[in-house]
Amino acid sequence: MTTLLDPSSRSLVFAVFSVFVVICLMLCIVTGADEDDRALVRSDGRRRLRSWQQGIAMGGDTTTVATVTVLVGMVAAAGFDGLGVMLGSLIGVMLLLVLVVEPLRRHASLTAADLLDARGSGGPAVRVSWGVVTLFVCFPLLVVQLVVVGNVAAALIGQPGTRTGCIVVIGCAMTALAVSGGIRGTGVVMIAKSAIALPVLVVAAVLVLHRFGGDPGRLLDAAAHGSRMGEAYLRPGGYTGDGWVGAVNRIGQTFGMSMATLAMPAVLMRAISTKSPRGARTVGRWMLGELTLLYGALTVVGVGAAALVGEALREAGPAAQVFTPLMLGRALDGGGILVAALACVLFLTALAAVVDVTLAAGIALGRDVLGAFGEPAGSRPAGTAGTAGTAGTAGTAGTADGAASRWSAALTGTLAAVAAVVAADWNLVVVSTLWLAVCGAALAPVLLYALYWPGFTARGALWCLWGATVVSVVALAVSPYASGTPGSIFPGHDFRIWDVTIPGLVTVPAGFLLGWLGSVTDPRRAAGAVPVAERRREPDTV
Repeated sequence: MTTLLDPSSRSLVFAVFSVFVVICLMLCIVTGADEDDRALVRSDGRRRLRSWQQGIAMGGDTTTVATVTVLVGMVAAAGFDGLGVMLGSLIGVMLLLVLVVEPLRRHASLTAADLLDARGSGGPAVRVSWGVVTLFVCFPLLVVQLVVVGNVAAALIGQPGTRTGCIVVIGCAMTALAVSGGIRGTGVVMIAKSAIALPVLVVAAVLVLHRFGGDPGRLLDAAAHGSRMGEAYLRPGGYTGDGWVGAVNRIGQTFGMSMATLAMPAVLMRAISTKSPRGARTVGRWMLGELTLLYGALTVVGVGAAALVGEALREAGPAAQVFTPLMLGRALDGGGILVAALACVLFLTALAAVVDVTLAAGIALGRDVLGAFGEPAGSRPAGTAGTAGTAGTAGTAGTADGAASRWSAALTGTLAAVAAVVAADWNLVVVSTLWLAVCGAALAPVLLYALYWPGFTARGALWCLWGATVVSVVALAVSPYASGTPGSIFPGHDFRIWDVTIPGLVTVPAGFLLGWLGSVTDPRRAAGAVPVAERRREPDTV
């Protein structure tokens, strides 16, 4: 992998990346939130991003560097099964736009936990639990991003031994952007990333089609031949397997991915920061349009990689999937310009994704976990940003929330960089599957129940958050990802119980079941101690 770039192209990549980081840092300082902005999330109406800008930023939140590399690699190596992840993500985006964005913006003032308070299913214990599970989702995601970009950076430099240094340096730079920028500053970074990444990927897809005379049939035939899978390339089972295990994996892949996309902490953070509930509709249209174009380009790029560099990918093994876009660029453009552009896309995507996830994790830690302690009952307005009568209290709370969230974001980013160094040689598919499973099984059911089921209680929220998290961890612990295979975490042991590697079909229904069971067995609900009016109260919009 050390020959992906010649010295001149390598210098170009790092020059562009360095300039982008400096420009983004300046933009974050100029446009970012002041320290008294409430939890770095909300600022006054004149400082918020416009709806179309928020839509582009939210679309970027669902597109991490792992998305770009893993999806392209999966399509190149497994064909049809790689499309299941994209389909699940698009379904999740549509569910988010139809079911979540507008009511969440109406009820939540700073974080999604405010929604639970506003709908009568919250409380200090629920707020802390939501924050902890959010951190449990964000932290593995941060680790995956940093490891991927560290591997790519080391390969491009041509010195694999520099991987640790690349992870640390890039992690520190991204943490600085998150701390200095707040929601507006990081939104500007996300928009700048999309403005560069999307055109480059579209150009790469056009070049792939041009190589095959604009005939998709020829492209698919060449991909089937290049992958050595034949007609199986166009059928399900290449990645998920055959039989009942393959069916469970495929359904769980699409179902779990859609639920995880619906409840991604960074996406919810941006949904809450939109100007108004009605403006959320405009946000959704821009977000869906961006992702549709992006996933279409990634599909063509992945199929093109199978057709043009399928042999090289097989020889390099599964670890080479992260380099699939760069290997395709080398095949399409021997001069190295396209490889340099695609390398910049990977760097910028990683930077923007880590910045936003770090900010979301910092807000969860500072606002929901640490902020839940030592706060008098009733001092936190439920679902409102403050009225004239509570302006002073809200301003003081906002200053404290902002400072705590900044320090929390810095701490989270630092710990993630350290963890990424430790986990650099782990199987990243396991880590990615873990955060997707927990996000889809624990956060998504609580969010949907809080919005649409008046009988949902705090006990149901706690059962769902903690129970679904445990179920997700156990499901992966007894799968081939943990033991029994050469690529597992413990290859020398075998304590598998089942061969399912994508447990979404089990974990997501388990989360909904636990939330329902906890609510219907709640003694306070049975005794009528929680009035229906309280559980259904509609706070003023913010």
